[in-house]
Amino acid sequence: MGSKRLIPFILAVLLTAGCSSGDSSGVYSRTEPLMGTFVQVKAAGPDLSRAKFRIAVDGAFELARKLETRFSVFDPSSEVNLLNISGRLRTSPELYDLIKESNDVSRITGGEFDITVSPALKADGFYKEMPAQVRDKMPDSFEGVGWRNIELDAGGGSVTLRNRAWIDLSGIAKGYIVDRMTGYLKEREVTELMINAGGDIYCGSGKNGEKWKVGVRKPASGDIILVLGIEDMAVATSGDYENVVFDRKKGEVISHIIDPSTDEAKAEIPSSVTVIALSCARADALSTGMMAMGRDKALALADSLEDVEIIVVECPEGRHLVSFSGNAERYVVER
Repeated sequence: MGSKRLIPFILAVLLTAGCSSGDSSGVYSRTEPLMGTFVQVKAAGPDLSRAKFRIAVDGAFELARKLETRFSVFDPSSEVNLLNISGRLRTSPELYDLIKESNDVSRITGGEFDITVSPALKADGFYKEMPAQVRDKMPDSFEGVGWRNIELDAGGGSVTLRNRAWIDLSGIAKGYIVDRMTGYLKEREVTELMINAGGDIYCGSGKNGEKWKVGVRKPASGDIILVLGIEDMAVATSGDYENVVFDRKKGEVISHIIDPSTDEAKAEIPSSVTVIALSCARADALSTGMMAMGRDKALALADSLEDVEIIVVECPEGRHLVSFSGNAERYVVER
């Protein structure tokens, strides 16, 4: 079974009127480099002090860093690469859960989201910044491409990769880590919060009952075309105009979305897909898969899923066209 895969470039940008940690508005904020981007945590609440925020956020960032080291395909010693190289591994509960969620989204999208297409991306010239000790071990054969090559042993917590499959969790790991950070903070009674990991966003309760505002940009532009009001939901946006390579032989730009029928890059895709869902991992992965599906199939799929809405932006001839799934427009607060 073939697959497509997008390493998402995030378009969404937070528009909240937040502030740096400790100013008079009562919203505390921390931003740190993590997962190849900047991760921002904002929180408020009548009982939230600067000290309580600092202690809770210190722990949340520590958790995120531990998970990043397990999930990064660019780290030669990561747990995911131990699995890739060995082909079978009794994994940590976190890696097992993340792979299981990836397979669930692969099933939902009919394989459009797939964590096994690394060989196809490698063949198209991606991964040039990956350490050679990892890239050289990645298979050149497409035999293992296809999410059904991943076997999960529910009883033992082990994962088997058949046919030399090689997995890359870049399309879902950030969202999963945001969810884990959110859970960590909520367990410590920090509930009026927002976490933004380079555009993979979870919004909890807003300060004084107000929703957090999240802007969606016009692709390849800084212009905000929509502002969403979000509470107790996640938002992720994928677009296909940043992660590309130039094929000098063909004289053309190559997308990193892989067509399952040819194992080659696909050109006709939307400019961006924004997904609103209950978890950031699900929003992250669905935005990737739905970007690969194209507008019509993505909208139809969203309408068939509970607690999932999408916004598709296309930019033909410099214009932008916006399409909404069934109830997506209810989140729009500004145009």
